[in-house]
Amino acid sequence: MNAIPPNIANHILTIGPDYKNHRGGIGAILETYSSFFNPFHFISSFQPFNSNNRKVFFFLKQIRIFIKYLRRNKQIQIVHIHSSKNGSFYRKFIVFLIAKIKYKKKIIYHMHSGQFDLFYKNSNWLIRRLIKYIVQKSDVLICLSNYWKAFFKTNFYIKNIAIINNVVISPKLIGKKNNLTNTIKNVLFLGRIGVNKGIFDVIQAIIKNKNIYNNKIKLHIGGDGDIKKLKKVIEENKLQNIVEYVGWVSDTEKDNLLLKSDIYILPSYAEGLPISILEAMSYGMPIISTNVGGIPEIVKHQYNGILFQPGDIDAIENALQFFMNQPQKIEEYGRNSLELIQPYLPNAVIEQLVQCYQSILTPSKISVTSHA
Repeated sequence: MNAIPPNIANHILTIGPDYKNHRGGIGAILETYSSFFNPFHFISSFQPFNSNNRKVFFFLKQIRIFIKYLRRNKQIQIVHIHSSKNGSFYRKFIVFLIAKIKYKKKIIYHMHSGQFDLFYKNSNWLIRRLIKYIVQKSDVLICLSNYWKAFFKTNFYIKNIAIINNVVISPKLIGKKNNLTNTIKNVLFLGRIGVNKGIFDVIQAIIKNKNIYNNKIKLHIGGDGDIKKLKKVIEENKLQNIVEYVGWVSDTEKDNLLLKSDIYILPSYAEGLPISILEAMSYGMPIISTNVGGIPEIVKHQYNGILFQPGDIDAIENALQFFMNQPQKIEEYGRNSLELIQPYLPNAVIEQLVQCYQSILTPSKISVTSHA
């Protein structure tokens, strides 16, 4: 399947963060989706580069656009809401009420957050009621893995729940990795720089083993977040030969990094189903990560990667040394990643999405005419 055809796509309105020049997993997914819908009806609910005040004004402006869109485009049957925790949830709750209550649209609520369980658990009674309302009143709840399906089914009464894999495009750049001959193994981290993603745990492991890793591994870090702290730690511990901060990377620069890297590392404390891991797997890389969220469903311990508990510095050390001392395992685990990534490529995911839409579309109201 190359695209979602007009007789389905015309009836879907997608709501989510701006996917152009995105900096996040949902944006990456929406960017991929946009190329497979024909047409792609979309309204942005959030722009990450705005200040807090500008974010509020932007959202209010988008709500007015959203209401006008529903009034003018009578063919829209389904509002597909891509959501997360905190501010994302509150914004999408307003979108939900307008679409479901006022305009009687069917709702697909697509949950991406890797910490939604904590968000629910730590919320007060009122917010928990709002969460229950939106989750239980949605026509379809989409989650990312069996882990999250179990969470939602345990805590909520849900009409219809579906697992739809995060989608990743096949590599744009193709080349042969020289895992066996390269003296220095390139390790890659892509993500938000902070405690939650575990990057400072990796740095601590390197500090403890600086003499062992020198001229043996090179850690390339790409992302935004607490850059000042990262640079300070690198400088204070004289890690410049082992650790390199490459800034925020996207498009060709990111593809080049994925192509030249041997191992991907993401020791997060909480996750949904990380796009960055899927991208690394699509480039034939073994994965070092934690057994949280949906990660164990795509990274199989001692098959295409190594998994451990969040915060386990010793396990990070052992994983790095495992691949450093056995380069043939990099190649073997990388081949296994290419095998396991197949269900996350567009053909498989778009078919899942079409089936989800068809399950709640009203056939008698389907037309191919767009009034956008």
